[in-house]
Amino acid sequence: MRNSTIRAVNRLTARWAEQAVADDTGTVLTAVGVWPLLALLADGAAGPARGELSEALGISADSAAAAARELLADLSGVRGL
Repeated sequence: MRNSTIRAVNRLTARWAEQAVADDTGTVLTAVGVWPLLALLADGAAGPARGELSEALGISADSAAAAARELLADLSGVRGL
């Protein structure tokens, strides 16, 4: 898995956490479950949607599908996931 993909997933998680967590309630969340879906959608999107998805992902829509496949392949090897 490329470090750029990991950083992109972490940035999306951080943006969500900034908006979702308002106090010290111990909330845990991660974008790793939805990031590949958004990446695959970005690959097939056009117009403003493609740009919006690319911005949310933190990577170019042109490389999004390959990054999603790579991330999913690597996650399949994580024990307990």
